[in-house]
Amino acid sequence: MGELTIRSAQAQRNLLEWSQRVAECRSSGQSVTRWCAEHDIKPKTYFNWQKKVFAAMIEQQRQQLEAPQEPERRFAALLVPAAQNDLVATVRIGEAALDVYSGANADLVAALCRALGNVK
Repeated sequence: MGELTIRSAQAQRNLLEWSQRVAECRSSGQSVTRWCAEHDIKPKTYFNWQKKVFAAMIEQQRQQLEAPQEPERRFAALLVPAAQNDLVATVRIGEAALDVYSGANADLVAALCRALGNVK
């Protein structure tokens, strides 16, 4: 298991070094052939590095897209009138819930239900 960790660390170091060289070449304004000649690197080696760096980037993006995302949670606090009203109903839409008390404004309850229906 220790050997696997050492190999993994070495692979990460290689990718970092290669990505720095690829970025340097791409930002140099020179052709790959000229940049490689100036840095004593074979173009075939450079393109091999570039291929591995791009593959690692694509894999990282794929993993991020496939990672389970926590749903965004939103809370709204509404003031309750001083007089204690009776709970009349609880409206549930998906994971959201709205407690409706006696004396609640019907237009406000309708607007809140529409808003809950739009939460994703």
